[in-house]
This record gives sequence, structure tokens and C-alpha cells, in this order.
Amino acid sequence: MKRLVLLLLAPLIWDGGSHAVYRSSYQQSVRQTSQYNLSIKLLPDNHRIEVTGTWRLPPAPTGRDQIEFYLSPKMEGLRVQLLEPKASAPLNLQSNQEEDGDTKWIFKTTLLIPAGQSVLLQFSYSSDGQPAPQFNVSPEGSFAGGGGELWYPQAAYKNREVGTLHFKVPAGETAFSNGVLESTAQQKARGEFIFRVTEPLKFAFASGKYTVTRREGAVPFNLHLLRPRKQAGTILDGCARALTFLTSLFGKFHYREFSLVEVNFPTVVRGTSEFGAIFVDRSKLDEFDLAYWGHEMGHQWWGLVVKSAPNTTGQMMLSEGVTQFGGLLAVEAVEGQTAADEFRRNGYRGKGQSAKYYFQLLRSGTDFPLTAYIPKNQNETLTMHKLANSKGFILLDMLSRRIGRGRFAAILRRFIQQKANQTTSWQEFQQTIEASARQDIHWFFDQWFERTGAPDYQPTWRQEGKNVRGIIRQPAPYFRATLEVEVSGSGRRLLRTIEVVNGRTEFNWTVPFKVNSVILDPHYKVLRWTPEFHSQPAR
Repeated sequence: MKRLVLLLLAPLIWDGGSHAVYRSSYQQSVRQTSQYNLSIKLLPDNHRIEVTGTWRLPPAPTGRDQIEFYLSPKMEGLRVQLLEPKASAPLNLQSNQEEDGDTKWIFKTTLLIPAGQSVLLQFSYSSDGQPAPQFNVSPEGSFAGGGGELWYPQAAYKNREVGTLHFKVPAGETAFSNGVLESTAQQKARGEFIFRVTEPLKFAFASGKYTVTRREGAVPFNLHLLRPRKQAGTILDGCARALTFLTSLFGKFHYREFSLVEVNFPTVVRGTSEFGAIFVDRSKLDEFDLAYWGHEMGHQWWGLVVKSAPNTTGQMMLSEGVTQFGGLLAVEAVEGQTAADEFRRNGYRGKGQSAKYYFQLLRSGTDFPLTAYIPKNQNETLTMHKLANSKGFILLDMLSRRIGRGRFAAILRRFIQQKANQTTSWQEFQQTIEASARQDIHWFFDQWFERTGAPDYQPTWRQEGKNVRGIIRQPAPYFRATLEVEVSGSGRRLLRTIEVVNGRTEFNWTVPFKVNSVILDPHYKVLRWTPEFHSQPAR
């Protein structure tokens, strides 16, 4: 059975109980890029697609007498013919075998294909009529995620390719895919949609009776809906504003435009981040969640443009953690500081991944160092995903404040520019930040990212005349942090800051009014235990 795939290359949106396998991407040179010419006929009433086409594989550095590629076992009746080089004998099937849920095909030639010679294959097949987590063909709408089922043949799962995709869909449906739409109005009316892909990526498509709404801007934003929704305008405006903000935070958007496309997911998966688009399940469009969309749009930079190296520490922080941080800042920019404070503390609008969620995990005994541990199995990988999205983004927010929000954003933009379409690591990310921070920041990574847990600051205070004296205590291991302290009373309020380093930090401030309360970190800018978190149940 095909396994559910959660990509770092094209991250999934899913609900908590799903089982997932993480597959990673790597740097691919231009010489490795294949060229496709695909014709895809959708037969929704039969729940099938029929695919024909040609595929030019890049030259190999040495001679070869066999061709290998992968295809989902859902694709049946495969026929393959070798068109070039013509001097080679016909392809003979040597074997096909299952590998990571896909079928690996190996075809032999009786004559050697010379080094430096590209190969042109012609093929045809059809799908088996059954849905899969990222593949579904039905009258209610059809789609194939680029990072899920291998619905077209690929030499390596992680490769990104170019080509032309010709879709034939039932009259009245609109097809969406990567690349530039080249169909005329007459062709579209006949259900013929042609997309040209000139930048290497993984192909995805969707088709249905879409209503398409467009918002122009620096990055045009398109909303494809399968049915009308009252809040369509809210979704369009909110996501467009979030995308504008994320472009200012992370830098140039690498695709011509951005599309939010409703699809009918058949399983617990609720969406996939595609190149220049998000495929989203209808259940996620019933209410507008700015934090959710800000996070998912962040994957257009972190996961698609910047790719983390497999089997290295900090993978989840370099994808999920940074995108959750982007979602937090998008909420702050669009809805204000109060909404961002609540997001950090209890989740967006009081629910979802947050400090509260992290401390529920911690009380259950579930915790790992965010960037000093490589998960050993699928469950640990999912846990690292949760930790990055609940603890990790708050730590990045803290780091950005210590360095300076503007400087930190500039570091992120420069890193993306330098690592675009390459494989990188958390270690390189950390080195870049340390080299650009203009202060010693190594201790921050050691303390917050490479250790488990969080501080439990306990303040006590008393007023003596016009002075307020107090002590902030914390149990070992000690966490260093800069804390805001709100002193209020008599209708007045003062905000002070204090650097906490060890187990006992004293303060003594002149306050010209009677003090009623001293509140530590009123906006919850520092990850820490609170009485509320101590009393909540484990997760």
C-alpha cells in the first residue's frame, strides 16, 4: 500500500492523527533536469486519468545499458518505447519492484547508450480508479499533489523537472497546474489546458468546476473555489495581505503568482504546499485562520526554495519552525500585537500549536532538543514536527528580538537568496546568523535550541517607599533571557526590562506611585512556565 508522505520539499497540511513518512529533497544540477511532454486526460466519472507522453532524460557521464525510473503502482498498463538514441535496441523489461511504496522499473538495452547521450522515451498508462492521500479523480474535483503519488515517471523521487503539460478535462471544468497557462479561450472552452513549466519543479494539477477570483498585486493572488463561500473575500484579502508581508520578511517570491486551490482530499490530509500554490481541503475554508495560512504560505520559501538536508539535526526547525515564525509575524502585522501575544501563549484565537501546546507535550514526558537530535523513527519525526511548531517558533521570535527584528529579517532574506534551490542545513543557518548578528549569540543556540525544557521564573517583590525591590528565581538548569516587567498601580504603569542569567536575579527600581502588581513578561515574549501551564493536563 502506498504510504502517506509528508515532504520537506512540499510540506503537507494534515490533522494530528495521521501517520506519515518524511522524504527529503537534495540539490539537483541543471544537467540532471528532465524534459517532459505530457498529455493527461481526466475521466472523473471513471475515477481515472490516462497519460501519454515523451520524456527526455539528461545525458549520463558514463555509458549505460539500462533505464531506471519510478512510478506509483496506482498507474497501470505501462508501455514504454525508446525513441532516442535510435541505434539502441528496444527496451526489455528486466524487473519491477516496490521501493518506498512506488514501483521501480528497470529496462535493459542490448546496445550501450553512449556517455553524454540523452534518452527520449515514449510511454502510456492509466490510473487504477482508486483514490490515495494526494491523488483523487472524481466528479467532485480531481487533483494530484506534486509531492505525493508519483503520477508521472521520475528518475528520482527528489528531482525537479521542466516540460509541457496538456490537460483534457470535461467541459465546464477548469484545470490548474504549475507553470504558465498557454491555452486560448477557445481551447479552455473545450476543456483543453496547456501549461508550460520552465523552472524545475514537481508537477501537480487540479481540476474542477472552479470559480476563480483574482487579486492583483506585486504577487497576484488567485482563489479557486469548488463552491461559493460567504467569506471568500475575507480569505482572499487576508491571504493576499499575509503574502505581501511574507514577501517583505523572506524576500522575493520565486513564482510568477500564487494560488489557493480547493481540492477534495479523500483522507486525513488537509492540504499540500505546491510550487506557487497550496492545495487545500474544503474543510479548511469554512473559517479564515490567518496563522494557518501564513504558516503554509511560508513553505513557498522554506521547504520549496530552501531545502533541508536529509538525516541532519534541525530539519524541522529549518522548515516548520521558520514558517511558523513567519505565520506569527504575519498575524502581528495584519491583526496586531494582542493577536500575536495570544498566538504565542495559547494559539491563534486561543487554539492550535503554541506554548500551551508545548507544555502539554512536556508534561506528558514528550520532548527532544530541537536542533541536537535526529529522530530515529516516524513517531519521533512527528514529535519533532510538533515541537518546532509549538516551541521552535517562539524561540525564533525571541532570537529575532535579541538581534533586532530588522537585522534578523535581513539575515533570513540573504540566506534564502544564497541557498535558493540548494540543500542546506540548520548548522549553516546558525552559522549565518552568528556571523551576521553583530553580537555573541552562540550561547542562545546552545541554551534554547540544544536543550530540552523551559525556564520557570518565580518573581517576588515588595515596595519600600518609592522603591520596588524584588527577586526573580529559577530552578536549574538556568535559562538566560531578557524579560519585560510591568509595574502598575494607582492608574499608572511602568514597563522595565531585566536580564535574567542565573538562579537569582535582583531588581530595585524607583517607582513614584503605590504599586499594586508586578507582572513578569506581560506579553509572553519569552517561552516559560506559567501557573496556568502547570495546572493544565498532559497531552
